[in-house]
Amino acid sequence: MEHLCTLYRLSFTYCLIHGFSSLTSSFSLDAIVFPGLNRDVYYKRGDLNIGAIMMLTSGTDDMGCSKKLYPNSWAIEYPEAVAFAVEKVNNDTALLPNLTLGFYIIDDCTDPSIALAQALTFLPRNESSCSIDTCPGRSLENNSYPLSSRYSTEPLPYYEVMGILSPILSTAAVPVSYMMAAAKVPMIGYTTTSDEFNDRTLHPYFLRVVTPNKYQAIAMLEFIWSNGWTYISVVYSQGTYGERAFETIKGSAAKYNICIAVSYRVGNEENMTAVARGLNANSRARAVILFADEQPARNLFAEIEILGAIGQFIWICCDSVANASKEKLLPHLKSVMGAFMFIYSTALVPEFYDYIRRQNVSTSTNPWFKPAWENTAGCSFADGSCKPNEDLTKYASFEYSPAPSLAMDAVLTFAHGAHSLISQTCPTANKDNVRDCVKRDLLLESLFNVSFKGYTGTIQFDKNDDFQGVYFINQMLYDEVEVLPSNGTGNMTFMKDLVQTRVAYYDASDGSLIYTNVNISWDHLLNITRIVPLSQTKQGPEVPESVCSGPCRPGEYKLQKELVCCWDCRKCRDNEKVTSKPAGCKACEQFTWPDPKTGYTSCLPIPLTHVQPSDTFPVILICLVLLAIIGTSFVVACYIYFHETRIMKAASRELSFLQFVGIFVGYITVICFQTTPTPNLCSALYFMFCLSFAWLYSPLLVKAVRIYRIFQSGSKNNQTPRFVSPTSQIVFASLIILSQIILCLIMYIISQPTAKKTQAVMTEKFVELSCDMTLPGLASFLVYNLLLVSACAIFAFKTRKLPDNFNESRFISMCVYTTLVIWLAFIPTYFTATQEYVKGILLSVALLLNHTVAVSFLFIPKVYACIFVDQETLVTKRFNDGGTSLDVPATCSRVGPASNSDVPRTGF
Repeated sequence: MEHLCTLYRLSFTYCLIHGFSSLTSSFSLDAIVFPGLNRDVYYKRGDLNIGAIMMLTSGTDDMGCSKKLYPNSWAIEYPEAVAFAVEKVNNDTALLPNLTLGFYIIDDCTDPSIALAQALTFLPRNESSCSIDTCPGRSLENNSYPLSSRYSTEPLPYYEVMGILSPILSTAAVPVSYMMAAAKVPMIGYTTTSDEFNDRTLHPYFLRVVTPNKYQAIAMLEFIWSNGWTYISVVYSQGTYGERAFETIKGSAAKYNICIAVSYRVGNEENMTAVARGLNANSRARAVILFADEQPARNLFAEIEILGAIGQFIWICCDSVANASKEKLLPHLKSVMGAFMFIYSTALVPEFYDYIRRQNVSTSTNPWFKPAWENTAGCSFADGSCKPNEDLTKYASFEYSPAPSLAMDAVLTFAHGAHSLISQTCPTANKDNVRDCVKRDLLLESLFNVSFKGYTGTIQFDKNDDFQGVYFINQMLYDEVEVLPSNGTGNMTFMKDLVQTRVAYYDASDGSLIYTNVNISWDHLLNITRIVPLSQTKQGPEVPESVCSGPCRPGEYKLQKELVCCWDCRKCRDNEKVTSKPAGCKACEQFTWPDPKTGYTSCLPIPLTHVQPSDTFPVILICLVLLAIIGTSFVVACYIYFHETRIMKAASRELSFLQFVGIFVGYITVICFQTTPTPNLCSALYFMFCLSFAWLYSPLLVKAVRIYRIFQSGSKNNQTPRFVSPTSQIVFASLIILSQIILCLIMYIISQPTAKKTQAVMTEKFVELSCDMTLPGLASFLVYNLLLVSACAIFAFKTRKLPDNFNESRFISMCVYTTLVIWLAFIPTYFTATQEYVKGILLSVALLLNHTVAVSFLFIPKVYACIFVDQETLVTKRFNDGGTSLDVPATCSRVGPASNSDVPRTGF
């Protein structure tokens, strides 16, 4: 839509110009009156002339011109730069030999509309209506009006030129370029950086000796990127200057991983309160690109000061702000201090200032020279306080602006272009016919082909008819400068003033950003807590941040927001690793845990925890088992030593030794439980566990059944029952043990015990390695042995009324009842335990207690009787203490029985 409107404006302008050309016989621009224009003109006529439209005075609210000059020496430096360059051309015998170059400089009053109106004076006219120098009724000799003449109702003059220097502001240069393109008048810009002029279809007669804004915008992004700033705000001017630059910034920011927090388009008179508050609301975007004209920039600085946000922002200012006079920036010293000023390549030309010093203010034809002198020196010629012969350049208010060097290069471009054209098409041309030789359309082609060494560097244009120069990056500081005293006399002194110090430069030809040796100052900024650790940034600790989000800590992932450089950090669970595609968390596989060395992006196996002999509980258990083994070994030794005694013989020695084997196997099993589990060890432990119980309780059941059968038989017929001999008892016990073995083998085949890893809670970094007895295997073993113990308990209960000296059944009862209590307590405790370590300890304790109880109740009383009780006493006590009338056969089992000869031997 914008380009469409531009085409409409261009078409209208073209029709306007050609309409004027076709009506010159009856109508002339002399008849057009533009009230309020400043008709002052600084000129020097030559054989070939160039025009210039400059911003020298300020405008008024009613689109007129005022008498107020731009501050300080502006109105001296810019016009005199053109005059100086023209003089250099005329003094160069190799450039336009035998010809002179002239100029006409007029004022646009800082108003695009007035600039367009003033540009009408440079439009070509028919010879029939205008003389060579000026239109009838208008004389340049009477063309100078005092600045106090605010308004003029005189018709427009005509200045014949081969080309013009564009207005300083891009917003003013755009409509003028449209009109000059329609009239085929070449126009060279020297401060017009807007990317609007890149479109050759809209501006075919425009060229410039300054780098376009697109390179300035890229230079800003390069500078921002080099300092690690990824989150910025942008304030840009309404119109082609700011809007085209913002398009470049917006389109190229992603290439540098830079996000734009907020952007504001502002006008010259816009209220900046909302803009200042918006910037402050996005305070993390400390870097702010200010691609605006001088007036809105100053308004923004004022609002920032009112808001109390001084030192909050890193200002990155365009050339328009960089070229603003110090007098206009000083009221906002605190805000502008430390700002980075981007300005196209310029140069201070010492001989130019020598030229200014040679100018006589009294005889100068520059109508703005005298009032500008008064502004700079702070004096008045009217009251005689000004001294015309003093050095004006020594005053502190003298700008020493480098930008006029570009105006000099623009003049030299015209001179070299005209020289090349004349040399090629009409080398014999003289001052009388040279204007006929220099055709404007041919001059345009010649201008695009020039190449020479100018004041700011090499002037030449690329294949796109564009100029690729260098952008200087200066930092605005408040430093001491050497100045002349205010009275203009005496020695030079030092005073504080705004100074632009060069810190870097950007070469548009190769895209390189190079820093100078000058250290950048950050003292003017507020010290705000960093969100990016210094270890994760390439910049030094003094460089401030301008980022949206800090890096996520290890174990966190990015929850992306709309802007690519903004995110929230969310922590993963303890057992989850961080994934990048898609960003989030993923649970590690069982038995693994996120690896902190890789930033929790991968998982490693969790170190296994298992019972070790050096642990506290295993040490205690091993010590107790060793004591139990020692004690049991003593009991076994006593059994061997007293094996011929009546007590030992009556206690079924063969079955007792079978039980001792089971007890020792059980103790060894407890010790093995305290070692590192392996598949083979776990298989062995399973069989040892099963057999230790089978060897203990199978003989015990056989003993209990034997006692019951013997006394049951005695109560009926006093005959010895069958199958009570030691051999038969061994056979019965072996059959029961064999049944256990077969059952264990079956369960081993069905569900083989092995070493297994267990992670009870997936969100805890704890994996245990233990022997898995398997639920079927453990259940079958427990059921079988509990049946044995229960059977023992039943038969022990049935023989509870035996005499005291037939106390084998009593000890069996005590043993099996205690065993039942142990296992009834063990089973729920074991199966409700959550840690395998605890289960292993419980199993070991239960096994140790079980076998120790068996030793205590089944064997220690007999050893005690053998050692401390007289055998004959035991015999004589037979039936004396019993409170029963039971007739016991001579073959009964008792603590103090008769000799084995009293018991009839029976076979199967």
